[in-house]
Amino acid sequence: MKKALILFILIILAFSSCKKDEEAAIADKSETEKGIYPDIILENAEYHIGENGSDPILLKAGKITFYSKDGYALTEDMTFSSQDEKGDIVFSGSAGKGSINTDGSNMSLWGGVVFKDEKRGMEIRAENLELDRDEDTIVADGRVMVESEEGRFSGYDFKGDMKTGVYIFSEIEEGELNFE
Repeated sequence: MKKALILFILIILAFSSCKKDEEAAIADKSETEKGIYPDIILENAEYHIGENGSDPILLKAGKITFYSKDGYALTEDMTFSSQDEKGDIVFSGSAGKGSINTDGSNMSLWGGVVFKDEKRGMEIRAENLELDRDEDTIVADGRVMVESEEGRFSGYDFKGDMKTGVYIFSEIEEGELNFE
């Protein structure tokens, strides 16, 4: 009888020890993995990103993955557009993938990016593009093609100021101006 009682106590201690080790491991794991997993994943979705008082960005994407703790969303196979308070489209475009601040201020796009500055009738094509809405600037490293009513250009390392409409290449590969 004593052997059975001692065996029973040892089994209980072993299970409680294992349970404490398991709980500690789960607590350690959850501490190290905070922010790694997304809050929500939307497929074939439309979503408005932006803060109140700013022009939101309408996303249509094959997949949108939100990480609210870190304040960004990852997108795949996306189109996007933004309208001003009058309802006029300010910019639009598409990209294979992107990382977008959920406050709508910055977008990093890659994978066959097409960006259209609708006010100026300008289309920009690049492999990657950064949009900073706080500064109203566009930056695209590598080869970039730009087409507008004024002409068509291809070059490298493109920077643009959407407020002033000044767009600059660090190097122009080829281009043509339309004088009319």
